[in-house]
Amino acid sequence: MMRCTTGLMPALLLMAILAFSGACTSPLHAKPLRALLVVTGEGHETDAISSALSWLLKRHDHIQFTLHRNTDALSSQGLKDTDVLLLFAPGVRLQAEQQHAVEQLVQRGGGVVYLHTSPAPAVEGPTGNVVVEVVPPYHPTTQHVPSFQITDAPLREEASPPAGVQVVARQRNGQPLAWVQQMGKGRIFATALGHTPAAWSHPHFQKMVLNAIYWCAGRKPPQARAPRPPKGFVSLFNGVNLEGWGEVGAPCWYAHDGVMVCTGQSENTGWLRSNRMYRNFVLRLEYRISAGGNSGIFLRAPHYGRSSRLGMELQIQDDGTAPPSNTCTSAVYSVVTPRLNPARPAGEWNQVEVTLKDRHLRVVWNGHLVHDIDLDDPALSANLPRTHLLYRRPNWGYIGLQNHRSLVEFRHIFIKELD
Repeated sequence: MMRCTTGLMPALLLMAILAFSGACTSPLHAKPLRALLVVTGEGHETDAISSALSWLLKRHDHIQFTLHRNTDALSSQGLKDTDVLLLFAPGVRLQAEQQHAVEQLVQRGGGVVYLHTSPAPAVEGPTGNVVVEVVPPYHPTTQHVPSFQITDAPLREEASPPAGVQVVARQRNGQPLAWVQQMGKGRIFATALGHTPAAWSHPHFQKMVLNAIYWCAGRKPPQARAPRPPKGFVSLFNGVNLEGWGEVGAPCWYAHDGVMVCTGQSENTGWLRSNRMYRNFVLRLEYRISAGGNSGIFLRAPHYGRSSRLGMELQIQDDGTAPPSNTCTSAVYSVVTPRLNPARPAGEWNQVEVTLKDRHLRVVWNGHLVHDIDLDDPALSANLPRTHLLYRRPNWGYIGLQNHRSLVEFRHIFIKELD
């Protein structure tokens, strides 16, 4: 067992200093939400946690954030243009000047999201399963967040939260796990969760933290909905659930915050396939892949068998610095090398447009034409094993997204069928 004062002492100072009345009723703004993310602290996997938090924030295009791996940015100048401070700094005590800068942020109507912190000394046990109970009446930070179970280090508080704090989530034994306080025009959210990198992959915890960011900024979170398709296209993803798709293989797909998420947490590979088959079409989508990740887009794939051989696979990898090859990003897997490797860095969104018309394939990837080929061209199948021959590939089949045991997300999936 380890005694842990997890870094919320500055929040306690704020609660004492800023105990005046008021309300923040800022409407939903079109301008970007500016966030400062600080991740530091000994005894925690801060590299993995900073990567997970960066991945989460990049899911929302209108959140602009900067990441710092120490507390040096916590100054009046450093927080001048910040709407919300996200602070993961268990065990770190801020200097008086840094505390004053955070207080100024809250006084002017900004917010602070304290991550893996506690309002009082707490005992942190070994990592295990924690049941997180959402406390009614429900708060904006727990909107659309059910009670859930998470892998994390359970905390046992040694004191009750300060007066004026609203507990929004707790353990089964009643110990607080997340709480909020509004102080004048500013807002504070704090959670004792987030000790392990695994906790940051849980969709309900992610949703609670994102809700907290928007609430602390005095804004409403965007509602997940199907984006409006371009003229002539229809949406293959409604932005809310996996309706219209079926999982083949291990179940590790879900919809969250308007994106399709493949956790990659499975022993075997698999794929998510469209409910119906397509012949001639234009397909548009966006994706982003995790560091070192692997995935793919299946075209005209059958329900059974190896989709990349019996249909076609456009390869997705985190390999933007690799030279073009028949296994790099955008390659027709193991068969056709693209004109260039168009992959963007891990965590960045990529745009893909695929046109399949009878035996002609055209692919534009991040604005680059990478394929414009005739599938029956003998040169493309020369010296290939029989299982790889393009002229044997079918004229119709399912559209699929690959689970290759990597974290990958897809969004804005549109299709226009051609005659």
